[in-house]
Amino acid sequence: MKTKKLSESVWKINGPIEPSSNCYLIIREEPILIDPGNNGNSDILLRALDLIGVPASKIKHVIYTHLHYDHIGNPKKFPHAKFYASEQEILSYRLAPEKACLKDFELLTDVKLLKVPEVFYGLKTYLTPGHTRGSICLWFEEDAVLFTGDTLFKNGTLGRTDLPTSLPWRMKESITKLAEIPYVVLAPGHDNEDVQ
Repeated sequence: MKTKKLSESVWKINGPIEPSSNCYLIIREEPILIDPGNNGNSDILLRALDLIGVPASKIKHVIYTHLHYDHIGNPKKFPHAKFYASEQEILSYRLAPEKACLKDFELLTDVKLLKVPEVFYGLKTYLTPGHTRGSICLWFEEDAVLFTGDTLFKNGTLGRTDLPTSLPWRMKESITKLAEIPYVVLAPGHDNEDVQ
């Protein structure tokens, strides 16, 4: 497990088991976890959180940029957390969980998914359909960090739009929206852009 401090309040955590997606911890009064990675890395993620000093029992909020299996982790590892996604992503999951998650959708079976607020503990939510119909990006203005999930990667690479709930015709509009945000740190869902 690789950990890196990105700003005063933000940690990046990346697990070794493929597909490896980036998880982000925002240390606030009520700690927030963004995209806890794939289930195979869940126990490794817990050890990393312990090393940072924010054990899983202190995580109060988990926000999903989208519900693909390599981003949802294992919700049972966070017993005191509430779980959030966009309204569109939650609807996709309810209509066809196997298409919304691609696999491992049963991990969310008993999870109450809440609609992520537009503004949430200093995070501003942007609906960015393309990779999925309910993809979101999160702007943490205080530390100038933009969390982009699988919408936008470093070097301007865009997320895939050939998956069951993708909306390829909406990606350009989403990227245009993100281009207006004055971020200093881009925090994408993957360091390796060729994964889901």
